[in-house]
Amino acid sequence: MKKNFKITQTDSGSYITWVSEGCGKHRKKAKITGSTPEEVIVKATKWLKHIEEENLPYTVREAMLQFIDSRSKVLEPTTLCNYRELVRNKLRYIMDIRIDKLTAKDIQIAINMDAQRLSHKSIKNAYGFLKAVLKANDIDIKLGSIRLPKKEIRERRLLTANEVYAIVKGTNSELPVLLAMWLSLRIGEVAGLQFRDIDTEKKRLYIRREIVKVDNGWAEVDHCKTEKSVRSVNLPEYIYQLIQSVPHENETDRIINFTPDTIRKRFKRLLRANGIEDIHFHDCRHIFASTAAMLNVPEKYAMEMGGWSTPDVYKNVYQETFDSERTKADNVIDAYFNGIIGNDE
Repeated sequence: MKKNFKITQTDSGSYITWVSEGCGKHRKKAKITGSTPEEVIVKATKWLKHIEEENLPYTVREAMLQFIDSRSKVLEPTTLCNYRELVRNKLRYIMDIRIDKLTAKDIQIAINMDAQRLSHKSIKNAYGFLKAVLKANDIDIKLGSIRLPKKEIRERRLLTANEVYAIVKGTNSELPVLLAMWLSLRIGEVAGLQFRDIDTEKKRLYIRREIVKVDNGWAEVDHCKTEKSVRSVNLPEYIYQLIQSVPHENETDRIINFTPDTIRKRFKRLLRANGIEDIHFHDCRHIFASTAAMLNVPEKYAMEMGGWSTPDVYKNVYQETFDSERTKADNVIDAYFNGIIGNDE
């Protein structure tokens, strides 16, 4: 007898239906997933006919989509968006391999192929996601031989706050950059600020939400990246006056009424106009962390201002050195050792 299946599309783009047979305590039920409605129909029909060897296992792509679906209510929208983008564009070599036939060699080939076009961080994230999917499906593959590409050494000169300010002063990038470089806001936090987030009496700025990338564009979420990212910072008079000069009608209007992409691109255009190519908007947080270290601001307070959850991230990822300060340090060390050499003569 022909069976009509009720097929629905999930947030991740895959298709599902439910099938069952029997009744009472002997009733069996199964969720059938596929990348197209036709694939779901074929799988469901075979399940009902007890052709179970064709039903499972499924491909790596299907396993990843099921993993995303199973966590769609608990993961952040931006995380789900990143996972779906990963399924579309990364580890392509293994996507159509049955998950029970996947080998460490297959994974290494996929990584090698991606290494020709993707960054170390992108491949590392994709590999981490793959391992989570394998674990969720009880697939045990010996991964000790897997090697990721080496992390790129980014050689560049971090601009000082003086240099950045000279470039953005008087432009539509001045306020967003100062919020990031002076107050250490992330770009999504900058875009999420509203006028109601200002305590005019105490001159405090409250960081409560951010704008994040989702599948169909941008969305506001009522929290920040981590628990410690929800915070308040001192609002300097100069930045306060810049904010007050922004036209608005309601307290819920955004202070910076642009998406993170627009903020990023405007800043990049200014830098290029000044002959600078290797600095990004997010580097403004690096400048904050490095400036705080240069001024001997206690680590605890700098971390609170920037919303960093661990000192390792604050120190190892964000703190860099300015050329001028490095030169001073070099001179101090050189003078010390020159003194030793001079005393030895």
